[in-house]
Amino acid sequence: MEIYQVKIPARFPLQAGCFPSNSKKTSTFLPRVAAFTTSSHSLTDKSESESQNRMFILGMGFVCQFFAQSLQKEGWVVTGTCTSKTKKKHLEEKGFHVHLLDANQPELSTLNALKCYTHLLVSIPPVGCAGDPMLQHEELLRSKLLDGNLQWLCYLSSTSVYGHCDGAWVDEDYPTSPTSELAKLRLDAEEGWLNLGQSLGFSTQVFRLGGIYGPGRRL
Repeated sequence: MEIYQVKIPARFPLQAGCFPSNSKKTSTFLPRVAAFTTSSHSLTDKSESESQNRMFILGMGFVCQFFAQSLQKEGWVVTGTCTSKTKKKHLEEKGFHVHLLDANQPELSTLNALKCYTHLLVSIPPVGCAGDPMLQHEELLRSKLLDGNLQWLCYLSSTSVYGHCDGAWVDEDYPTSPTSELAKLRLDAEEGWLNLGQSLGFSTQVFRLGGIYGPGRRL
């Protein structure tokens, strides 16, 4: 299991090279926080079009828009989801390819599209007492991902899973002790996505994001 604690500064520091790509070289995660992953898979037995890095983002929010922009500059094919026509129009005006998605009732056409992608980034938060809405459809997700090209899966979580630490230094080895219901649901979602990805044989990570701030946002 690989879990990373990440702080996002005002100027977004993450680079497309942080992601494991479908090349022969070893890729690293978030080099500015010294987090590393294993070697990436190679698709040398497939055509160039099939081996191109393709990222699908479930939940194209504030953080993931920066991810997408960075990846596109590096030549990745990037597709994401949002929850309303207004957001979809706004994202398309920025040059993104976007699907509308109701995570509580995901359309099969959107889930079928996952088969065409090599990387999956999940940034949909838990909802109410139901927990992670996408994991409510775990078996359907499993069937779609199993038959596709996916190699890498990442869930964006929160440092809230550590609870109150009284000013102590915290890293990925620090014991989790969530105090709020939302933080408990976050921890459950981490476990759910890690189990799903690992059971399917994917390289699977969790990034625990700290306070998110930047243009148009305040702590």
